[in-house]
Amino acid sequence: MKKPQPWVYPEEFQKEVKLRDGTQVLLRPIKPEDADLWVELYNSLSALSKYYRFFTAHKEPTQKMINQYTKIDYVNNFAIVAIITENGRDKMIGVARYVLDPPPDSAELAVVVSDEWQGKGLGTQLLLFILEIMIKRKIKKVHGDVFLENRKMLRLMSESGFKLKKEDSFGVRHFEFQLQ
Repeated sequence: MKKPQPWVYPEEFQKEVKLRDGTQVLLRPIKPEDADLWVELYNSLSALSKYYRFFTAHKEPTQKMINQYTKIDYVNNFAIVAIITENGRDKMIGVARYVLDPPPDSAELAVVVSDEWQGKGLGTQLLLFILEIMIKRKIKKVHGDVFLENRKMLRLMSESGFKLKKEDSFGVRHFEFQLQ
């Protein structure tokens, strides 16, 4: 695989997946023009889901957040979105992203799935696909933080082989995973 170029949309990273309920979902890198879809996803999240993912529960996303999460360089930060077509229009129902930390071979990982789409296997599909991309990009270590109350994400991380690194006094578990 050739070295990724910043700001060049990586078309090779898209695929169709089927959820447990049979729904077809397109997984592909996020684009800057997905900002409205991302805002709709953010606004559809419960306050608890926002808190679990963003460690805050802003009622509405700020413009800074919108830019940070949709205008990425595809090298130092990368995001895969889950898109379905509903009533003739696209709808974003999940996102998996990594940010190199520290570059070039370690990254922080985060996944969020719309509340109404949780429990259908989408989080697993997003996680496996972003890990596959990270391996292709020679990222060797993944880490992330998960609140102890976020049992769905803790189960997903545990089933995916992530190991508990440490637990802090604020009820957050720090996970690490070595990629091959």
